[in-house]
Amino acid sequence: MRLLDDFFNIVAEENCDGVYRCKVRLNAQHGLYKVHFPGNPVTPGVCLVQMATELLERQHQKKYLLSRAANIKFRKTIGPDEEPTFVFTKVIREGDEVKVTASIEDDETQLVKMSLLYKTVS
Repeated sequence: MRLLDDFFNIVAEENCDGVYRCKVRLNAQHGLYKVHFPGNPVTPGVCLVQMATELLERQHQKKYLLSRAANIKFRKTIGPDEEPTFVFTKVIREGDEVKVTASIEDDETQLVKMSLLYKTVS
């Protein structure tokens, strides 16, 4: 399921010195927030990983299949009214594999840190 332009929208993008930053706006009215969790909505971790995948695909104009999430650390929950920034600090291509180090940040702190491994699909 694609989340871009439904669950979230891109507010701003920047690619500078090999670091890709993408600020997003979450759709607080999305039905997912009504069930995760009613009265105290939180963005599901699986959605954050999918968002990172879609942003990476957009940046590289390729399709990727997540083959391993080696390390994901959630330091703070992300609510539907926030505008977090996805920061891709390392993208290493080795054959058909892509190793990615990314984080999700707000204006003050790192919220999530991820080490992901993808296979190139197309």
